[in-house]
Amino acid sequence: MRKYLCTAIALFGFITIASAQTQVIKTNPLGLAFGNFNVTYERVLNEKSTINLSANYQYRLFGVDVNSFGVGAGWRYFFTYAKKDVPAGFYLQPQANVTFGNVDDFNYTAIGIGAEIGYQWVWDSGFVLDLGLGPQYTILTGSYEDIGFDSEGGIQPAATLAIGYAW
Repeated sequence: MRKYLCTAIALFGFITIASAQTQVIKTNPLGLAFGNFNVTYERVLNEKSTINLSANYQYRLFGVDVNSFGVGAGWRYFFTYAKKDVPAGFYLQPQANVTFGNVDDFNYTAIGIGAEIGYQWVWDSGFVLDLGLGPQYTILTGSYEDIGFDSEGGIQPAATLAIGYAW
């Protein structure tokens, strides 16, 4: 896991240094109410698209103590690039994520692949509001008290509700 974390940090650093275009940092403030801290970094690639890198740490879920860490990435294509400067407007985002965690004696890994369609507002002040919704296929593997189980998979909703700052 340390190798993956170092790779993610190096990739984040490279993208940050690689160009001097618009950047956005955002989080879901409602997630904190459910024990989930997350942050997303978005960088404009060109006049039509952006790339997102995200990380989250979950410490509680509906009153149950949880310990999980996840990372994800997505690419956004903005349909409204001709009328609005990217990263504002309607977008389609294919995405993937992986989460490692445990609850009591249950250790798990969840891998998700999906897509969202949404809209992102960027005001002149730099304030950002991002709303998105779509399907995600998630595969869950894990073990309970050293007893493994077969992978379980299924379609779940993926949603974005985030506020942030663009510069």
